[in-house]
Amino acid sequence: MKIYPIKIINNTSFQSVQSQKSLKEISERDKKIIRNYITGLSYKLKMSEGELTHFHKIRTRKQLEKEAYKYIAKKLDIPNEILPPLVQVSDSERADYSYAYLDNVIQANEKLRTPKNEIISSMRHEFQHFMQICNMLRTQGLQEEVQNYLITESINDRKEFIIDLIKKSNYKMLTLDESPDADWLNKLCDALRRQDINEFNKNFKPMEENVKQMWQKIRKVSEKHWGTIKQNSFEAKNNRVLFEDLKKYKQDGDIIDWAINKLEKDAILAENFTYNEYNKINSGCYIRKEKNIRNALEKDELYQNLQKIARERQQAKNID
Repeated sequence: MKIYPIKIINNTSFQSVQSQKSLKEISERDKKIIRNYITGLSYKLKMSEGELTHFHKIRTRKQLEKEAYKYIAKKLDIPNEILPPLVQVSDSERADYSYAYLDNVIQANEKLRTPKNEIISSMRHEFQHFMQICNMLRTQGLQEEVQNYLITESINDRKEFIIDLIKKSNYKMLTLDESPDADWLNKLCDALRRQDINEFNKNFKPMEENVKQMWQKIRKVSEKHWGTIKQNSFEAKNNRVLFEDLKKYKQDGDIIDWAINKLEKDAILAENFTYNEYNKINSGCYIRKEKNIRNALEKDELYQNLQKIARERQQAKNID
C-alpha cells in the first residue's frame, strides 16, 4: 500500500492531500495504524538532546524515577493542585508502576525492576491514565456522569478497604500513637463490631466528603487549566469510549481483559512513542513496522484464537 502525505488537524484527525478516492482505497486496518501514528506523535515529550543526555547520565534507577516523575509532570503541564503524588509501595507482586485512579496516586514499587531505558516510558504510561481521567472530566455532556461515577467508586473502594482492614486486625482498637486517625477508626471499628451499618456509614461521612472534594477539585482545575472539550467533537466521542471501558475495568482481570481495554491501548501508545523517543529509535518506520507485525499476527494461530476470545468477551460486555 502506498502511504500518501498526511496533514494533521488539531492533533485529532487526518486528511490525505490526495483525492478522497485515494483515501477510500486505504483499508480500515491501515487507517487505524495511521490514526495511532498521528495520535502517538502528539504524545511525544519532545525531549531535547540536552535532556536526553542528562537522563542517560543518571546512575541509579530510583533517582531516574524521581526526576522522570517531575519531568513528565512539567512536560504535560499538569497543575500542582491536582498532580498525582508518587507513592512508594512494597507489594512485590505489583507491577513497578501503576496509576491508582480512585485515589489519584501513581504507585512505584520499592523494589524497582524496570530497566533504566524503560523507566521514563513506563511512567509516561501511568501519566497517560491520569490525563485520560482529566480529559473525561472536562468533556461537555460527560463531566457530571464521570464525576459522579468516580466519587461513588472511590467511596465504595475506601469503605471496602477499611472494613477489610478492621476485620483482618480482629477489631483492634488503636491509640493516637499508632494512628493520628485513631478516634475516627475506633468509631468505625466499634460500629462494625456491633454490626451497626447505619452508625458505620454515619461516621464514614467525613471520608465521603473528602472524596467528593478531591474529584470536584480535579474537574474544576482541569477545566480551568486546559479548557472544556466540546460535545460531539472527535475527542469527546473518544472520551466517551474510554469512559465506557473505565466502567468495565477489572483490577483482577486476566490478560484478555487487559488487551481489549481501550484505556490500556491508549496508554501503551503513549508509552511506546516515549520509549522510542528516549532511546532514539526512529518512529518514522512506525506505519511499516505495524503493518508487518499485523501481517505476521494474522498468520499466527494462537493470536487468532486469542482475538476470537477477545471479540466474544467484548461483545458480551457490550450486551451487558
